[in-house]
Amino acid sequence: MELLLEQLQRFAEVLAVSRTRHAGRWGRAAVRRSLRWACYLRHVHRRFRQPGPVRAALEQGLRRGWPRPDGEAAGAAPGPSLEGLGRGDQLLVLALLENAALPSPALHELLLQLRPEAEAPQRAAEAPERPAEDAEDADEAALSGRLARLARRRAAALLLLPLLPPGPARPALRATEAELLLRRLRREPRAGLLDRLWARLPGPRWPAVVAQALLPPPGDPAQALLLAWVLARPPALAALGRLLPAPLLASLLGRHPPLARACLDLLAAWAASLAFHPARGAWLGGGPEPPTWERLRDCFRCFCRAPAPLGPQARALLEAGKARDGGFEVPGLSVWTDLLQDIGGDEPPGPPRSGES
Repeated sequence: MELLLEQLQRFAEVLAVSRTRHAGRWGRAAVRRSLRWACYLRHVHRRFRQPGPVRAALEQGLRRGWPRPDGEAAGAAPGPSLEGLGRGDQLLVLALLENAALPSPALHELLLQLRPEAEAPQRAAEAPERPAEDAEDADEAALSGRLARLARRRAAALLLLPLLPPGPARPALRATEAELLLRRLRREPRAGLLDRLWARLPGPRWPAVVAQALLPPPGDPAQALLLAWVLARPPALAALGRLLPAPLLASLLGRHPPLARACLDLLAAWAASLAFHPARGAWLGGGPEPPTWERLRDCFRCFCRAPAPLGPQARALLEAGKARDGGFEVPGLSVWTDLLQDIGGDEPPGPPRSGES
């Protein structure tokens, strides 16, 4: 186990170096050795890809021994997973092809190794030592074939991306990303995968993908894992509350009662943190990223108009807050009174809000 873990850690280091200027010292032999190493680790991944104590020990060792090139601070990004090393040959080749520091002889050897006729004798020579490949891996035996498929998918994505409607939503793209996320979770049902994606994907994109993945009717185990992950991580829940369009957030909460309770508690805490500023006639929050009155109003407006159980829950929350503050009808005394007035009802309109006339 220790020897295998050391090999995994050293290849993780090779992957890290392949993206840096230090790959400029690589020669033909280094390229051949690194590709053979990647091929061996793909078979290691196949053997231990199912969840179990051995895989857990390998994953833990990888995280503990992950090297940080060029003085990168520890904890800046999650380390590699065994699942990632299972695609190490693809990651390695793509990193080297995109690395301008790679010298010409090493690049020539890399391109030579990617030729199908160059791979065939290598696979024949290695066949007696390899375990029998199952049907799932039969069409992925050749690195050149897998990279060709990857190149076609990337080219198709670049070709189709300009045809998508403008704006942040891009439903077709988000639906595809959500389906890919759920498929990945079915293969690797671990919260660590979601932690890595959360750390690497840009802010507005990740909540949109998560929401799209949670919109279908519950029942998928991968969907249940994703929901449990969101509920266990306050920053992720806060990102959903801040960044998703209010109607989409309301639809999501209507499908998942535990998420509805958590999000209503979050919005209640945000509302309680606002203070009314008479000079500006607005409810304002403090801190580096304060919640806005407009965001709270839009969310509660959509929530209160949603069917049961979300609609009654949201209105009951607002009315309970108003009662705790004394039940006053005077604008500017209770955030709950003003929210109730702004989202609709028989009460008179409240004072002007920030950004409103």
